[in-house]
Amino acid sequence: MKIGEAVAGAWHRQHGGNHMHVPIGVVAALSLIGQKDPNGPDLATQILSLNDTNLIGMYREIWSTHWIQRPDLIDRARILHEWLNDTDVDKNRTSAVRAVTEAALKNGLLTLTGYTDPYLRSMTDVLSPVMMLLRSRGAQQGLGEFHTPASVAETMAEFMGFNAFDMVMATTETGQPQPGQHIHDPAGGSGGLLRAAAQNLRERDLDPADFQWSMCDIDEIAAACAAVNAIIWGLGPRVIVACADSLTNPRAIEEAAEHSRAVFEHRNSVLGKAKVIAAVRQAQRLLDQAPECAA
Repeated sequence: MKIGEAVAGAWHRQHGGNHMHVPIGVVAALSLIGQKDPNGPDLATQILSLNDTNLIGMYREIWSTHWIQRPDLIDRARILHEWLNDTDVDKNRTSAVRAVTEAALKNGLLTLTGYTDPYLRSMTDVLSPVMMLLRSRGAQQGLGEFHTPASVAETMAEFMGFNAFDMVMATTETGQPQPGQHIHDPAGGSGGLLRAAAQNLRERDLDPADFQWSMCDIDEIAAACAAVNAIIWGLGPRVIVACADSLTNPRAIEEAAEHSRAVFEHRNSVLGKAKVIAAVRQAQRLLDQAPECAA
């Protein structure tokens, strides 16, 4: 909540306007990175020392790198990063982005998300309070959107046998969840209940990446946050996040899965073309460096 309050305050002081997807996208991108070497230079200090051009370039690189790895989830989170597609991010927005970056890092974002251990990285949902505090109270009520405290989500996961998540899963005679089972939340918000379920699995010495995960939310920004959180929390390769009304569209998850497959195919096509282009350029460089053949 402290980070959310600091980010919302910084954004509004810089007159960032109603484009709340921008500051949420900044926090989401920062949450996707971590301190690789605990004995190395402080990551927050390094980021805050970047000039405006390099700061915006860093955010583009974060999203691009994760798109290569998880194009399905990064595509679902498109609303959080598509503003970076502009060739030149204007000065006012850049100033607001810098203010949000400073607010998030100086209030300890990386102490929550910067771990390599997925259990520690999954101790909280940073994006939910950021989203809630940036969104007006009226908009929250109109969407029926309210933050579920982490303690409540964890209690539900631990003591309600996962039934709170409408899980499609059989258990052993001892009630132990089994790898490969499907965990689903039909009104997932930013994914807080799935986070609690994943932590519960880890506490049972199970790896969330061995399970199937899916969730749906009608709000585009909430679904985008859930997609980013799925990466942060290490939910694994089998995650589907749908943006739809699960009450009126019972095929929302199936449709989202079909879209994910198409996104992966597009990624593979793009990377395939990139490899061909790189090979051609390498061949051209070798030809340019070769001595001329005698006639």
